[in-house]
Amino acid sequence: MVALQRALGSHVTVLFGHEQGKYPDGNSVLVRGEHSSVVIDPALSARTMDPPLEVSTVLLTHTHEDHAAGVSAVRCDDVRVHEADLDALRSVDDLMRLYGLPPDAWPAMIDMVSDRFHFEGGPNATAVTDGEVLDLGGVTVTVVHAPGHTAGHCVYLIESLDGTRVVVTGDIDLSTFGPYYGDAASSLDDFENTLAKVRELQAHHYVTFHHKGVIDGHDAFAAAVDAYVAVFARRESALLDLLATPRTFDELVADGIVYRAGTRPPVFGESVERRSIQQHLDRVVANGAVATDGRQYWRP
Repeated sequence: MVALQRALGSHVTVLFGHEQGKYPDGNSVLVRGEHSSVVIDPALSARTMDPPLEVSTVLLTHTHEDHAAGVSAVRCDDVRVHEADLDALRSVDDLMRLYGLPPDAWPAMIDMVSDRFHFEGGPNATAVTDGEVLDLGGVTVTVVHAPGHTAGHCVYLIESLDGTRVVVTGDIDLSTFGPYYGDAASSLDDFENTLAKVRELQAHHYVTFHHKGVIDGHDAFAAAVDAYVAVFARRESALLDLLATPRTFDELVADGIVYRAGTRPPVFGESVERRSIQQHLDRVVANGAVATDGRQYWRP
C-alpha cells in the first residue's frame, strides 16, 4: 500500500497518515540522501506499506506509543531518540513511568500500547543529543531539543543542498486542542519556552505529526504557533473561573481544564488532567493569583 505523499524538495517526503495523521495515526517523514536515509516517527500507517520502508536510521521526535507504532515494521537496526526519552523507548515499564500512570493503570495501558500500537520496546535503541547533525549526503538532519511535551521531545531541522529547509515538529502539532503536558516527564514551563524558540526557526515547510500536516512558509507557521500558545492562557483562565469559590484539588480535576466534559480518555485521561492542573495551580499560587490552605484553593 502506498501512503498519500508529498515531496518537499528533492530529499524529503511526507508520508501522511489517515486523516492528516489524526490520532492514533500520524504523519511520518522520509529523508533520503546520497548515502543514507532516515524516517522520522514511523506511524501506524508505516505498517501497511508494501514493500516495507527500508532506511539507515529511524529517528523519533520523542517516546510515545503513536510515534513508535511503525518502528518494528521498518527494515532498520538503528533506532534513536533523545537521551531523556531513551529509557522509555527501551522498556515498556519505563514508558509507563514516563507517562506517570498509577500502578493500577499499568496493565490496561500496557495492553493498549502493545496491541494497538505494536510497542515492543527497543533495548538496542541509542540516543541523539541537542545540536547533533546527521549528514545523509546532500541533506542534513539537525537535532533541536524541544522539551515540554516530554523531557526528550525534539524537532528536526532538515537542510538540503538545493536550499530547501524543513522542520519536523513532532507533537508540537498546532491543533486546536492545544499543547499536551500531562505526563510525569512533561513540563508546562519548558513547553512555553520551547514554543518561543521553535517559533523562530526559519523554514520553507513545517510538518506536524498530527492534524495540520504541512504548513508552508514561516508566517503561517508563526501564526499557528501563536494560536497554539494562546491555549495556555485559556486553560489558566478556566482554572481561575473554577476558583471563584473554594475547591479541593480533586474537585478541580473532576471539572477539568484540558478535556471537555465527556471527552476524557479512559486509562490515562485522569492522570493527564491531574498533572496539567497541578502545573497551572503551582503557577497561580506562586504568583499570588490563588491562595490555598493546603486543602482547598481559591481566588483571594
